Amino acid sequence: MQRIFITTIWCYAISVLLCQNLVAQEKIAIKIEGTCVALQDFTKEQKDVLMYAYYYGRDHGFGYLMAAIAWKESCAGEYLLNFSDPSAGIYHAHIPNVIRKYTSYQDSSFLRNVVGQMLISDPMFASSIALDNLRYWHKVHKGDLHKIIKSYNKGFAWRNKESVNRQAQAYYIDIMRKINELEVFIPQYIHTYKLQAPYRDFKVKFDEKKGKETQAK
Repeated sequence: MQRIFITTIWCYAISVLLCQNLVAQEKIAIKIEGTCVALQDFTKEQKDVLMYAYYYGRDHGFGYLMAAIAWKESCAGEYLLNFSDPSAGIYHAHIPNVIRKYTSYQDSSFLRNVVGQMLISDPMFASSIALDNLRYWHKVHKGDLHKIIKSYNKGFAWRNKESVNRQAQAYYIDIMRKINELEVFIPQYIHTYKLQAPYRDFKVKFDEKKGKETQAK
């Protein structure tokens, strides 16, 4: 009986080792596509993101610019996270800056998670942050679009460091190219687009005027 038990244990151990070896030999293949397709190849969902951004900024004179930023930053909603910044949402708002500017709380990993989820989940919240930043830079630079776009990307840093200035200038050139394309695309697509109310799936919202988190009622 004891021999049978020992033999059974050995057989089980050998089978486990063989299974582990087979699993180790199998390679998991993950296909990663990280490029943004051309505007004419956008899905309906991507086109709707562009239109939402356009409508949100239009009455403030930033319609095409906000749509271009949404295209540039997230490929019109396809890539909503950048862990290296960290930034999130349609326009890739810089999460630590959002916390610093719009809340009375100290920056923390948990709060970054909360704000990041808000930026991803609610296009209205993300758009309000983007618009507020554009209006701020518009005031600072007295309407100079070139400087507004560079500062949206790099803040004031582009004025002090040549390498950062080159990055900001490249950002400006790409945004302007996208605006030129959007000025052709949007008038053609606008007749088929139905403005959708943004959805909310979180329990915390931001009071834009007070810059504090408030509990949603």
